[in-house]
Formats: sequence, structure tokens, C-alpha cells
Amino acid sequence: MRLVWHRGDLRLHDHPALLKALEEGGVVGLVVLDPNNLNTTPRRRAWFLANVQALREAYQKRGGSLWVLQGYPWEKVPEAAKALKAQAVYALKAYTPYGRHRDERVREALPVPLHLLPAPHLIPPDLPRAYRVYTPFRRNFQGVAPPLPAPEVLPKAPEEGEIPREASDVPLPKPGEEAALAGLEAFLETKLAHYAEARDRLDGEGGSRLSPYFTLGVLSPRLAAWEALKQGGEGARKWVDELLWRDFSYHLLYHFPRMRERALDPRWEALPWNGDEEVFRAWWEGRTGVPLVDAAMRELRTTGFLSNRARMCVAQFAVKYLLLPWRKAEAAFKGLLLDGDTPQNLQGWQWAGGLGVDAAPYFRVFNLVAQGERHDPGRAWLRRFAPEYASYEPKDPVVDLEAAKRRYLALAQGLLRR
Repeated sequence: MRLVWHRGDLRLHDHPALLKALEEGGVVGLVVLDPNNLNTTPRRRAWFLANVQALREAYQKRGGSLWVLQGYPWEKVPEAAKALKAQAVYALKAYTPYGRHRDERVREALPVPLHLLPAPHLIPPDLPRAYRVYTPFRRNFQGVAPPLPAPEVLPKAPEEGEIPREASDVPLPKPGEEAALAGLEAFLETKLAHYAEARDRLDGEGGSRLSPYFTLGVLSPRLAAWEALKQGGEGARKWVDELLWRDFSYHLLYHFPRMRERALDPRWEALPWNGDEEVFRAWWEGRTGVPLVDAAMRELRTTGFLSNRARMCVAQFAVKYLLLPWRKAEAAFKGLLLDGDTPQNLQGWQWAGGLGVDAAPYFRVFNLVAQGERHDPGRAWLRRFAPEYASYEPKDPVVDLEAAKRRYLALAQGLLRR
């Protein structure tokens, strides 16, 4: 018997560890409900648990079983291996600081081998050279290897563990890889051809809306890229480029784990951060008087989703216009996202906030009126989430946008002269 330990890979398709374990004999799947990961918001717990349930049903559909145990992995993985008399444990390699720490502790506690197989990234995050800028990192892309099929049949085995239920405060997408694959197919058929032109829409309707599935590994990015490139065209190339940005996020955190606590370029930590709690709450609750920001934060609070363009705008407003402490704002923002992937959220905030990821960090300051007019020209998105605004012009804003921009640029130039 072999144990297949699922972490950020709640699927059966394109799963090298699962297929390798099957080559060796019988398998049982395992998900550990780790307190370190479940210490998050109700919507994120609910989304995770719904996809664990979908994974169990996928195992059952093929005749197999998925164990679900609650506790710390370095205790529960050895416990499951012992109970099943497993000869080995198989999993996909983790690249985050916590994932690597967790896996080492599990390896030390296991009486049997732990085999970690490369996860199907488009570019492996653990390249020997550490890149700080996306363009040279992207040159490592050598094309997409064919994705692996899901097993049609799994060996019978006993099942163990209950999956708790959690109520979400926002509507959830349909969980599971069948829903994810259906969503991918719909995107490829109806939106991919126009993705390059439509991807910056503030309402997010130009994108795939598949990010919640990618975050939990319900959908393999390799399979998604493979199918998109088969279709071809500028939209496919641009969308795959966004999937490569996802790998760049993992690469950055793998090589620069300090990004969890500090700016990639530490000089920016010296900005005079604004600790005014009322200003933070105004940003957080979407009542800043800046229409784009308010609509975006309200959409995020009520749906758990936000387009990439809107994410960049609200993060940049928080960091460059308001000088809010970026770690506090980033963590609060992530808690509202259904797709709040740690590496991507950190990279996104450090790019938008000019904290070392953007190759042109300090002088890229969005005009938030122009951004709204350009990417929501009919104002349908604005009317839906912030109907009190007739246009994208600020209305009694918490900060004068032009004065705040000049203040930030002067501060940034001063830091760079040090």
C-alpha cells in the first residue's frame, strides 16, 4: 500500500505522485486538515473543505478512498502510514517556506520513505538561479509537457475521517475538478480568442475566473496551458504568460522567503507608513471617496473575487497613495480572496506597491480616474458595486490624489538617493 498525500493539489488529473504510487501498487489518498492552513477566514475554509469533499467523491467514483485527518501533518501522516501499513508516502513537491518546513518535519517523523515529485509548473520555481525580474525568468520557458491523465480506476481500500462543514459568507463556485475542467473548456471556447484585448476589464469578464481552482490545485496549470496553446492565437499566448507569472510568484518566494515579512527591495521599508486606523478602515470597507477603489473593495467583500486590474489598483492606492502598512493591507486583502494564494498575493502587492518586484517600481503610479474610464467605459461595474458615483471622479476622497502622488514620488526619490 502507498499513501498519496494531497496538499495544494486537490485533483486526480495531471498528478505525477498519484500515478507513480499506482505503478508501485495499491494507493490510498490522504488530506490532512492542518490547523496552520485552516487558520483563515470562513469563506476560504469553506472553499477548501468543499474541494476536499469533491476530491473524496472523485476517489469514490473510481473505487478508491480518501482519508481525511485533522491535526498537524508531522503527526497525522505517520499515523495514517502506520494504520495502513504503507510502504511509502508520495506527494508533489512544495515550494513555499511553510510547505518545505512541513515536509521536512514529516520526513523526519515517517518510518517509511517520503517521495516528493516535481509539481507540474510551467517553469520549476526552484531554478538554481534566482531571478528578481520576470522577463529573464520567462526565458526559461521551454514549452508545455503533455499533461498526465487521471486514473480511471483506483484500488479499493477502507476510508477514514469526516470532512467538517463550514458556512461561507459569500457564494462559492461549484467545487471539484469536474467543475474546474468544465470552466476551462467554457473559457477556451468563448473567451480565449479575445483574452488579450479583454483581460483588463474591471468586471473580470475578460478573464477565465479559474483562479480559485488553480489556488487549491483543483485544476492543473500545465493542463490548462496545454489546452490553450493547442487552440493557439494571441489570446492563448497572453493567457499562458499570466500562468507563467504565477510560477514567477512561487520562484520569488522560494528564493526570497523574506518576502513574507519585508519588501523584496528593503529600502522601501523606510517609507513613513500611515498607521491611521480610520484611513485603513475606509480603504478596507470601500468608503475612500475614490470610485474605482470603493467599487473594487465592495466587490471583493461581497463575492470573494476581484479582477487582476482592480487588484493592482487597490493595492497601489493602499501603498503609494495612502502609505498603509503593506503587510497589514496585503494580509487583510488575502483573507477576502477565495483564490488568496500566498506567493501570488505577495508578488502582486509587492509589484503594485513598487516594493522591489516591478522593474520600474517608484514612478509607476496609476491614474485611478483614467483606469476606471479605460477599463469600465460603460460604468456598468461601477454602478453595480458603487452606485452612488456617477463617474470615476473622486467625491470627498480620504486623500487628494494629486497631492498624495506627489508626496509618494518625493519620498521614493529621497529613498533611492540614500
